Amino acid sequence: MQGNSPVECEILNVIQGAGIWPDCDDKTQLLQAINTLISGGGNGGGNTVIIGSEIGSVSVFAMPTAPEGWLVCDGSAISRTEYADLFATIGTVWGAGDEVSTFNLPDLRGEFIRGFDDGRGVDSGRVFGSVQTDEIKSHFHGFVNQLAAQDEGNDGYIVAGDEPIDQSIANSVTDNYGGTETRPRNVAMTYAIKAFYPSLGAAA
Repeated sequence: MQGNSPVECEILNVIQGAGIWPDCDDKTQLLQAINTLISGGGNGGGNTVIIGSEIGSVSVFAMPTAPEGWLVCDGSAISRTEYADLFATIGTVWGAGDEVSTFNLPDLRGEFIRGFDDGRGVDSGRVFGSVQTDEIKSHFHGFVNQLAAQDEGNDGYIVAGDEPIDQSIANSVTDNYGGTETRPRNVAMTYAIKAFYPSLGAAA
């Protein structure tokens, strides 16, 4: 079905994008289509799918549970048939499940996400979906030979120019500070993946 004006064409695009076949006798279709698209539904016709709601997209939510149509990225093994659209999108990149009837969701609990390098050379050699352990970049901490300084009669002081500089280190032992990991300041939220489009009227 085609519209006779740009406005009619645009309205038809919205209705069809929500997976609804236009019916001139049904005056509620535009409202139905808008509700469906807001809730993340629709068949994706043209460019009408709301950005970020495509099957396989990952979003962050400010609540511990995922909304309708989304699954928490917790590494779960889920059905290849029940979630056929998601399986067709991500396959077994995040795990093959039982290798017959299930596949795995990505497990993003407690993780930071890094953009896939894809040949740029910043994070060389990475395979898409691979995991990195924590790491601190190689660096050096220099110190002065205290015994040599004391042998010179400076009592732990090294002369630099006209003024002595205190370089003494008690027993040559430094205190160990820190926790169990290296991390930036952060906030814990929920990562979830778009798995299916809810039916008309369901909450997003």
